[in-house]
Amino acid sequence: MDPVVVASVLRHQSEIAQWQVSQVTTRRFERYLTFLEVESEREARAARTTVWLALPAVEGRQGEASFTLGSGDGADELRTRLREALVAARAAQAPAWILPEPGGDGVAAPDTFIGLATSEADGGAAVTAKLATAGGLVDQAIANDGAGALARQAEIVAATCRAAPWVRPSTLELFATVSDRRLINHQGLDLRERKTSCYAEFVLLHRPDGGGAEVEVYDRTEGASLQDLRLGERVAEAAQGVRALAGAGAPPSGNLPVLIRDDDVASLLGWYASHADAALHARGINGLTLGQPVLARQGGEPLGVAVDARVPSLAAYRFDEHGYAAAHQPLVVDDTLTGLHGSGRWMQVLGRPPRGQRGTLLVPPGTASLADLRHGCLEVVRFSEFHPRQDTGSFSGEIRLAWWHRPDGTAIAVRGGSVSGTLSTALAACRCSREVATIGAYHGPRGLRIEATVTA
Repeated sequence: MDPVVVASVLRHQSEIAQWQVSQVTTRRFERYLTFLEVESEREARAARTTVWLALPAVEGRQGEASFTLGSGDGADELRTRLREALVAARAAQAPAWILPEPGGDGVAAPDTFIGLATSEADGGAAVTAKLATAGGLVDQAIANDGAGALARQAEIVAATCRAAPWVRPSTLELFATVSDRRLINHQGLDLRERKTSCYAEFVLLHRPDGGGAEVEVYDRTEGASLQDLRLGERVAEAAQGVRALAGAGAPPSGNLPVLIRDDDVASLLGWYASHADAALHARGINGLTLGQPVLARQGGEPLGVAVDARVPSLAAYRFDEHGYAAAHQPLVVDDTLTGLHGSGRWMQVLGRPPRGQRGTLLVPPGTASLADLRHGCLEVVRFSEFHPRQDTGSFSGEIRLAWWHRPDGTAIAVRGGSVSGTLSTALAACRCSREVATIGAYHGPRGLRIEATVTA
């Protein structure tokens, strides 16, 4: 359903004080391969319209409700769901807040994007070149020929596997999506943006020399662009890893320096951005306190964390869900929580100017190379699962594959056991790599050396 038509219906509802209509239309390309032979490929289109409405505020509270319309829904469904939403809004009271108006403080302007790269100190070195078409939100290879783009990625995988004849590529799944979003509200705001995203997952097999059971390695990666997938690099590393698995032994035990990489770095450091969410602070359930240290530094490099939706990643945007523009928002500076991010609703409740919801997670690079950080530590290539607990920041991950870089300079493959600790202790003397990458919704160091407990 045309969002303009939905907006027209809402505009004539005298009981409604505020409303917004957000529509996302997608074009998705899919390619499935088994042993590098195409099993199926398809293209799918979909549209989803979300309506939010609020009744007039009374004593600082307002009734709210929302509903969704699908591609096949028409006028009858709109009327039915609108009636149901009004009933729900009369029963659901929430703190009053106001949707943004065109030209308001921090509000996105129609059809413009100010693409400013962050400074090198913010981890934005080399980002400038990516802030191109549509503010770096669109990979033109996907937008122009999604099916062809996936075919070329499949060939990258095939070529990488040919260079590693000991592996057998089992399955490969590739997806690419072009998303168009439009936001209209009762204040007259009317914004549009286009973004792309892509995803890949694969399984490689290897039978050790001399026979024995076949071993496998699984990996997945996603990004806003095909370049961010680094698919050839990841397949090459997985090929080395699956061969190493066959002879891997148990890891050493004890309190050891551990080097985590890529997706796992993003997972650990993302915990701090999660606890800088205005919604948690407005409701009094925040685990971190503004103006207070997030850890007790004992060495290494001070922690810095920011979010910036202008920096290309899966979390980049021109405007957030209510129309506030992308902006740079420092959260942790020199180990201290200095700022918050969040929706306009919760920022208004806290009396802070809205600057957009969480965007790309930014962490500044360190001074040491990955090669330097590896010396004398356990470098984990892959965990079975690795996420800190949302409440305590404690973590524990089973080691699927790691390299034990012994003090004498030699390295051996290990597997099994686990790495565990708490963020406040593990990061007290952390060091970041100077090499950076964009990984999902993160842009920052590819490696993070921490102190943790390794159990064989």
